[in-house]
Amino acid sequence: MSTTDIGGDDTDADGSSARSETNVHVSNQRRDQTQRSQWYERIRSELIASGPTTLAIMLGVLPLVLLFFESIGPTLTVSNYATAMEPLYRQTLTYSLGIGIIVTVTCIIIAYPVTYWLTHCCPQRYRLLGLLAVTLPLWLNYVVLNYTWVWILARGGLLNTILTGIGIISTPIEVLYTEVSIFLGFIYIYLPYVILTLFVSMEQLDYRLIEVARDLGATNTRVIWDVVIPQTYAGAFAGALIVYARIAGAYATPEILGGPGDVMIATLIVDAFQTYFEYGFAAALSFIFLAIVIVGTFLGVAVPQIRTELRQW
Repeated sequence: MSTTDIGGDDTDADGSSARSETNVHVSNQRRDQTQRSQWYERIRSELIASGPTTLAIMLGVLPLVLLFFESIGPTLTVSNYATAMEPLYRQTLTYSLGIGIIVTVTCIIIAYPVTYWLTHCCPQRYRLLGLLAVTLPLWLNYVVLNYTWVWILARGGLLNTILTGIGIISTPIEVLYTEVSIFLGFIYIYLPYVILTLFVSMEQLDYRLIEVARDLGATNTRVIWDVVIPQTYAGAFAGALIVYARIAGAYATPEILGGPGDVMIATLIVDAFQTYFEYGFAAALSFIFLAIVIVGTFLGVAVPQIRTELRQW
């Protein structure tokens, strides 16, 4: 082999090595660019997703933080909370929570047979019409609905006119501006919320389990407690959670349909803000009410688990 051939082989080897190194370098650059592009895309996606989330958290949490600092004042004192727990205000808070519980339970009791009939007894072609009929109050203004009950329950209103016309009563009964009118107004306004949330759970109820339970000799009470309620509890709890806080903290309905003695927590908060300018005290009342609602929510979540453990035990 000549010297020229050996030199040519060395040159080819060096060229191949250089091209190989160049290819490796280009491949590494492309891989780095791909990784950077993926990293930039991930950061961009996270920023796009975190923007609305951060805004929602700020809109939900920031007012509560400001309200809390307003309740303790610049001196960081709990005197407003101590005042809010005095017997007069504690009685009003208990009264509001009691009305919330009674009306919520009543709405659930009414909603169960209504949603059961709509989902399992009503013909399919009439189901949507029935659902629209029972949720009609949601289409109207909240204040208008309350004043509708004023027209119905007034001394010369529709109810007394019908009862005196058919001879059941001789003199008009006083229903308006009582606790009865408040209960009726609350139930009429908030029952559709419970029906809507329970309707979804009731549609998913496996009717075959009810038939099996009845074939095995279970009574209607056992069927309700052991078959229907466990499968629809989520919808009932969601509806109760929606309406309970709204009822206990309602302002318009007690003001329009209630009497002078039917004072609820929202009325105290509004008076403290607008009449007496006691912003710290109003904020403390709001936070106490919020804390009670949150505790009630956690208890509601824990009830099914406790019930299941007790049955297993």
